[in-house]
Amino acid sequence: MGGVASNIGLVEAMLDPSFYPHHPDAVDLRETHISWVFRAGPLAYKLKKPIVLPFLDYGTAARRGEMCAAEVALNRRLAPRLYRRVVSIVPRGEGCGLSWDGDPAAIDHAVEMEAVEEERSLDALNAAGVLSASDVEAIGRLLADFHAAARVVAGREALGRALAPVIESLATLREIGAGVLDPGRVRAAAAFTDAFLVGHRGELERRAAAGRIRDGHGDLRAEHAIVPLGAPPYVYDCVEFDPRLREIDVAADLAFLVMDLVRLGRPECARDLLATYRAAGGDPGDDALVFFFAAYRAWVRSMVACERAAEVGGDGDGRARGEDEARALLDLGHRFAWRARGPFLLVVCGLAASGKTTLAERLAAVSGRPHLSSDLVRKRGAGLAPTDRADPALYTAEAREEVYRQLGHEAAARLRHGEGAIVDATFHREAERLAFEQGLGEDSPVPAVVECKAPPSLLMHRADARLAAGQDPSDAGASIVLRQIGEHDPLEGRWLRRHLTLRTDIPLALQVAEVECFVDRG
Repeated sequence: MGGVASNIGLVEAMLDPSFYPHHPDAVDLRETHISWVFRAGPLAYKLKKPIVLPFLDYGTAARRGEMCAAEVALNRRLAPRLYRRVVSIVPRGEGCGLSWDGDPAAIDHAVEMEAVEEERSLDALNAAGVLSASDVEAIGRLLADFHAAARVVAGREALGRALAPVIESLATLREIGAGVLDPGRVRAAAAFTDAFLVGHRGELERRAAAGRIRDGHGDLRAEHAIVPLGAPPYVYDCVEFDPRLREIDVAADLAFLVMDLVRLGRPECARDLLATYRAAGGDPGDDALVFFFAAYRAWVRSMVACERAAEVGGDGDGRARGEDEARALLDLGHRFAWRARGPFLLVVCGLAASGKTTLAERLAAVSGRPHLSSDLVRKRGAGLAPTDRADPALYTAEAREEVYRQLGHEAAARLRHGEGAIVDATFHREAERLAFEQGLGEDSPVPAVVECKAPPSLLMHRADARLAAGQDPSDAGASIVLRQIGEHDPLEGRWLRRHLTLRTDIPLALQVAEVECFVDRG
């Protein structure tokens, strides 16, 4: 950081309009954690901070000059009109000024650029409420053409190098996120990543052999994608300081922007981007692969948010905002991880008060998948509010089977739409399971089944307490629990093919972690 302090005088000089040959009316400074950007009228100048980090070396003026040259050359691939040249900063009188690249008197270097039309970035257009499908599609076509022309990264070590940052980032997230992020959820992110990479190793190797690892952009954020009025789109600010962050599967490159559009609340734009990229000849693999890399990208951004929160020092509000952002990005990564697992059917079953609804609701919140509940189907069909008490006629054998049949219909609809579902019901009678499968239809998938269990005394205590509170859709008290214990039909057949017995007298977070490990084991 001492190097940064030593450059403060240069920063102050570059804030003076007289520093620039074209004499702008004013200079605006933007600062990132690795550079200063001076917007000087129609031009901008990017000065790299004299710092050395584990992934970046800007430690000497000569090295910063090399990185400026690399930045111009690499970014001209996607933004040829924007990146003008490298300039030297030289002593001039009692101060300093700009000179030609390679001037032997240089004390530092900067990238000279046309000023970015920031108001036309996908991020800014979304904030203004005017982001359209055509804007996203223009970027999708641009990226498909860019990846098709990008240098192929081949060789035996290409895949290992491309995946190394994915694995390393989670170790860094665990370290940097300590005290901010739930360590259990960080461990779950690492466990999912390991399981996915093992399960999809063959696919990733085939893609590497087919030339899908390319020298890409590496930082495809919505704020970097520009759609000017009356001019071609462009994307700027690629990673120049570490080739490993650019030499990646094209799916990993595109997934950053997919993630960012979802983060901005525009999942339909993310879908448009993917569809357009594919239609233009791009090959990001299937949705599961894109969502896997989108999860990774969200977790990387969570790490960056943790770092920024730690840097704000005494600004308590700023630190809190940064930490909230880091937690939100960790959660977003987990929602993408669930989407990468595919649109399967997860059944959470067990006797009344076994904790199945609490678990199903939490899984729905973590995964973003729809939660389908037999209690809610029953009440909705009878025209009742969720907490209204139901007439006993709604619990005859015929009525129960009809509820399960309708539950199957709704689950089938979710599967057809590619969402999958988390289905929450007791399923304690064979007849109800058969009715559910009738609703699902022929050739229905084998569900992943989580069977919730707890000691009978705890079940009855929970049921009576819940009924007394009157805030739960379930109508089951202790007497219903006792009846269900007596009439329970054990699971059998295909319901045992993917089956987890789960004790629900352990903390909810541990239950969720067990379910995620079970799902990843397949």
